[in-house]
Amino acid sequence: MDDYMEEFLKQLRGLLADYGAFCRIAEGLTWQDAEERHEDWFRTYPLGIRLDAYEFPRGYIILHHAAEAYVQSVLSGMAHAEEWEPGFWDIPPAERTCCLAQGKKLYQAYAIFREVRLIKRDWAYLAEEIQFFANVNKIPVSQQKRYLDRFENAKVIELGGSDGGDAVYWAVKRSALLVVSCGCWD
Repeated sequence: MDDYMEEFLKQLRGLLADYGAFCRIAEGLTWQDAEERHEDWFRTYPLGIRLDAYEFPRGYIILHHAAEAYVQSVLSGMAHAEEWEPGFWDIPPAERTCCLAQGKKLYQAYAIFREVRLIKRDWAYLAEEIQFFANVNKIPVSQQKRYLDRFENAKVIELGGSDGGDAVYWAVKRSALLVVSCGCWD
């Protein structure tokens, strides 16, 4: 699994700070039918947390498809936040290219990190982060457990953030992905 993790990190390194690389993957992306859950637990300014969970089809191993999973999760999270219709990316590649070029400021804000960290973390570290930010925002333990139980012992990577006061984490468990964004947001 460590060899896959190294390859996974290598694939992500090229995407997180390079909008052109993100666009190349997005233009040719074969969209995977994934169950999604998006939760915004930002209730207590300035400490916020958002969770995006994806259950990709059985047999779709995220560690083998890092670049595609990253792009799809960014586009899905963006579509949820911007309230776009399902199937929004089911358009021809030329139209995708046009959207990515004309909407560069918007897409880039979701896709590109100001600080790329790519730090391997363990599940306990991320679980503590989730619990801290969820508790500050008065999220019931029963709601937290949905994620804490499902992703227990997942492979965790801190991708980066906009600055030192926030972080985006990926927790990966075969075909399941949890994206956690948390920090001091002011």
